[in-house]
Amino acid sequence: MEILAPAGNLESFFAALEAGADAIYVGLKAFSARALARNFTLAELSAMVALTHQKGRKLYVALNALVKEGERQELLENLAGLSDIKPDALIIQDLGVHYLVRQQYPHLPLHASTLMTLHNSLGVVQAGDMGFKRVVLARELSLKEIATIRRQSKIELEVFVHGALCFSVSGLCLFSSYLGERKKPDSSWAR
Repeated sequence: MEILAPAGNLESFFAALEAGADAIYVGLKAFSARALARNFTLAELSAMVALTHQKGRKLYVALNALVKEGERQELLENLAGLSDIKPDALIIQDLGVHYLVRQQYPHLPLHASTLMTLHNSLGVVQAGDMGFKRVVLARELSLKEIATIRRQSKIELEVFVHGALCFSVSGLCLFSSYLGERKKPDSSWAR
């Protein structure tokens, strides 16, 4: 078992280390679904990876936003930097990111983000066949469903113990942010 904590800024990163987290996940300034977090530059991430590894801990990078066609070059630049930094895994949602990592940086381990909404053993087995090392299961699963998936797959599974703003239903984070008045709706939501 691994206790994994999120860190959206340096204070929470150091707090997670001090509290004894086995691993920490963070986002980059770009391509992180946690857009309201401070997030980190590649230079900051490099120092954080070195520190976590020195302490025998792990650091995962959430590269879990959907990537638009016009963002490909920026994504490739970030992937090149991540390849040099060598985090313990990338947590991704976009299958285009999966394709690029497998083609150009196959040494980088991949975790399937909860945003992929993998909620049954068929999806989890498929993720394993695609080369994912771990699946972060959809949040709405019961303990019984998680146990069934565990019996029918060999891949590492990760589950949320609690969620901050989400309604424990994958895909409703934007709705949750609206209800929490963190983002006002606009006409683009209807598309």
